[in-house]
Amino acid sequence: MSDLRDLIDFDDLDPEEELRLLRTHDLLLQAGPPAELPPGLVRPGATPTADVVPFPVKRRPLVALLIAAAIAAAAFGGGYLFGHSKAKPAGFSAAHVVDMHPVNGATGQLAVLKVASPDSVGNWPMEMTVRGLPQQSERKAYYELWLTKHGKPLALCGTFRVHGDTTTVRFSVSYQVRKYDGWVVTAQVPGHAEPGKVVLTT
Repeated sequence: MSDLRDLIDFDDLDPEEELRLLRTHDLLLQAGPPAELPPGLVRPGATPTADVVPFPVKRRPLVALLIAAAIAAAAFGGGYLFGHSKAKPAGFSAAHVVDMHPVNGATGQLAVLKVASPDSVGNWPMEMTVRGLPQQSERKAYYELWLTKHGKPLALCGTFRVHGDTTTVRFSVSYQVRKYDGWVVTAQVPGHAEPGKVVLTT
């Protein structure tokens, strides 16, 4: 809140009156707003009245204060919206990066798999960006990422669907990744649990 001197003209008050007014103002600030009158004590149609004590008010400082408060609120709100609208997802710290390519000679299809170091309990975070894979024509169709050994899919890392030309997904697995020798992406047919057709491989 602004200083009381910005709202009230103290020029015509003697020092004792000025001090008493400032003390009263401080006490009112400490007490806070009065409690509302309970509805049961209000007569229907009654209009609340109060004694009005006129004070010589400096209009210009009060208007300036209100304008400054409005500008500050607008600046804060604008900054908040800008900061949140430009917010970017947290980065991914990769310990290993693996390229994946199509197995059928298709052009424009590829994937980049980033593998982070395992956490303290053995979870391996992974982030994969795929490009050029066909969007699923069936609503229940999807792709899967598998860890392989000797080219055979053995450990499922996760499932995903593509949207647009490029899709980025994150997984986390608890397998001992070093026990496997590669990854593949398979196209899954709805209703089939076994690994589908391999479309990308390392």
